[in-house]
This record gives sequence, structure tokens and C-alpha cells, in this order.
Amino acid sequence: MATRWDVAMRPPSLVGRLLLSALLGMLAAGVVAMAIFAAFEHLRGTDYEVHKENRDDLTVIEREILAGQFDPQQIGGTWFAGDYDALRRDTAFRVLDATGRVVVDSPPGPALEALERMPPGGDRVELQGDGPPVVLQVAERRVSGDDGGYVIQVARSHRMEQRLAEHARSLYRDSAIVAALGALGVFTIVIYLTIRRAVGPLQQASELAARINPRTVSARLRTEGMPSEMIPLIDALNLALQRLEHGLRVQQDFLATAAHELKTPLTLLRAEIELGEGMDRAAMLHDTELMGRQVHQLLHLAEVSEDRNYRFARLSLWSLAQEAGDYMKRVAEKGGVVLQIERHGREARVDADAGAVFVLLKNLLENAIGHTPKGNRVTLEVSPAGFAVADQGTGIAAGDRAHLFERFWRASTTTSGAGLGLAIVSEICLAHQWTVTAEVADGGGARFVVSIPEAQVHA
Repeated sequence: MATRWDVAMRPPSLVGRLLLSALLGMLAAGVVAMAIFAAFEHLRGTDYEVHKENRDDLTVIEREILAGQFDPQQIGGTWFAGDYDALRRDTAFRVLDATGRVVVDSPPGPALEALERMPPGGDRVELQGDGPPVVLQVAERRVSGDDGGYVIQVARSHRMEQRLAEHARSLYRDSAIVAALGALGVFTIVIYLTIRRAVGPLQQASELAARINPRTVSARLRTEGMPSEMIPLIDALNLALQRLEHGLRVQQDFLATAAHELKTPLTLLRAEIELGEGMDRAAMLHDTELMGRQVHQLLHLAEVSEDRNYRFARLSLWSLAQEAGDYMKRVAEKGGVVLQIERHGREARVDADAGAVFVLLKNLLENAIGHTPKGNRVTLEVSPAGFAVADQGTGIAAGDRAHLFERFWRASTTTSGAGLGLAIVSEICLAHQWTVTAEVADGGGARFVVSIPEAQVHA
């Protein structure tokens, strides 16, 4: 989890974040490289460097001897001997033949004199002088050549290696700092230009998105030139815009249809009022009741279409069915229909909105009672799998099944109603993640089934 400090230190722009990430990565790599360099410097101390240089010089002389090109007169004039001539107090070498005679040696100096005084088999000798003693590290190697055997001796001081190492470290450090700063500057410029070019399509997409409004909701964001990582996000935004456009069109159609549905009874009422003394009171009451029912169902539909209006709690399916059934029994008795409630299986509970489920069952029962002839029965079945409402009416025509849950749709056999009852049922099921389907009941009537997923059912 990001802390407030992390959020405050994070650049607000994508370019800044990518650039900062790249710089931090480069900085981390530099720190690791410096740590490795320091570790090597620590492990490779002065003794290591002295031994290494001595071994290298032994190898140079040994290579000439083994190649048959060893010339005592020539080796003193090479670059190899020149180093020893310049550092007579700190370096010296000599080559002895099988008899112990010196074949060739470095220019005379304190280091060579100390090497000559060193007892056989020694590997270290001190050079005394006016200042503190200088320690010479000695390396020796025996080589067999074409003209006999030789003994090579090389001596080198710790003091010289320390000074050379300090000079090299200072030189390398200054060069490394200058090179690192130059590389960092070039790296920053290149990365900045590259990132700016890469996020260019994102800026264009954001400008297009900023111009989208309810009048231009059909516009879509383009994915051409987008980074592959951003394409799923753009596609998701386009799908969201598509759903939003569909929702707006549905709302527009809904408002147009609602206005049309309310226009007819209002026109009839106005006509009856204008007739004055000859107005039909019963017709006016019927039109008023119809319009009131439409307004009531419109309010219900608007309410159940908003998820924020739901309040979920753990409820008993049987209790919900009993409450709706008891309420609708009076309507059933008034229409001469028998309402029967049946429970199948064990008691079950679900997380649901009590008011919404009451409206769902009331609408299904009201629809079933309205389509059931007098003297017949409507059944409300309750089980852990959900609810089922079956009637003994004429059933559902095959061509009507695809339109049952559409708003303002009414079957040709329906003489009253606003065509919103089953649409409200569908919206409530959608909010609860349930499904509602229509099928043929036993005896030819209609049977509406509300299915609840098993994962939502609790004992």
C-alpha cells in the first residue's frame, strides 16, 4: 500500500513517472557497479597488485626464453627494461644461468643491490635509506631454455604499487564521474523525447474524451498508435461509452413512451371536462385510475433501476413469499381466484432488499391473477432455488415471449395496465443477480420462474 509520502513524491504526469523510474533504475545500477568496484578494490589490495605485476614480468621474460628469442643484450633496451630504469629504487630484475651467473639485470640501483643481497629462497627484502624502509616483494621462477636453464627474479615495492593504485583510482574516478554525468544527461534527453512520443496518442485520446458529452456520446477513442499496454484500457472505455450510449437511448425512448402513454388519458380527461354537464363520471374515474397506476409504476421503475436505492439484508425466502401472498390474497378473492402458497425443500435465506422483493412478487401475482379466470387457482412456489408463480389462464402466445419484459409492452389480450409490471420484475432481478424466465405451466397457463444462484443461498 502506497503511503502519503510515496504519493507526494510521485510525479503527477506519466512522463515524469516513467522518467523517474528510468533514472532510479540507472542510479541503482550505478550504485551496484560502484559497490562491486569497491569490493574488488578491497579484495585486490597492494599485496595482490605486487604479486600480479611480478608474475606478469616473469611471464614476459619466460616467454622470450621459451621462444628461443632471449638476447641478454636486447632485453635491456626494450620498454620492459625502461620501466625498471625509471624506478631503480622500487623495481629490479635479473636473470641467472644454471651456474648462478647473472646473464642480464635491470639498471643498477638500490632495488637491484637489495635483490643481490637477498639470501636464496627469500621472497621479501627491505631497502634501507634515509627515510622509512621500503619493502620489496620478490618473485622467482625457473625456466628451461634451448641453451640451458635460467632463474628469473623480479622485485617490486609496495610503495610504488600503492602510489600507482591511488593515481589510477583518482584518474578513473574523475573519468567515471564525467562519463556518468554525460551519459546521464544524454540518457535523460533520449528517454524524455522517447516517452513524449510514446504518450502522444494518449494525450490525443484524452483530448477526444474531454469533448465527449451527452450529445456526442457516440464518439469512440481510437487505438491506432497506442502502446499495447493501453489498448485494453481504451477498449474498456469504449465499451463503457457504448453501454452509456445504450442507456441514454433507452432513457430517451422511455421518456418518449411514457409521455405518449400519459398523453392519451390526459386528452380524454380534458375532453370530458370540456363537455361540461354531459361528462361521463365513470370514464373519468377509469382514466384517472389508469393514469395514477402508470405514474405509480413509473416511479417504481425509476426506483428499482438505481442500485443505490437497494438495502440488502439476510432474509427468509418463505417469509418474503408469505408477506406478498397475504397482501395479494385480498386482490385474488376480489377477482374470484384462489391464491395458494407452497414451500418445497428446506428453509433458505438470501441477501436481498425486502421492499424490492415484495414489489417483484406482488407484480408477478398481480399479473397472474389478472390472467386467471374466476374459480381457478394461482400458485406461489417457494424453494431454495427461488420463486415460481403459475396461473391457470390462457398462457403466453409464442410470439409474445420475446417481449414480455419490455417496457410499455402489452399483449393484445390485455385491456388495462401500463406494460411496466414485468419490466420492474426484470430490473429487480438484475439488481439481485437473479434471473426471471417465462414458461408454460401445467394445464396450459403461464409460469414465471425467478432463479436464485446457489452461491447466494444460505441455510
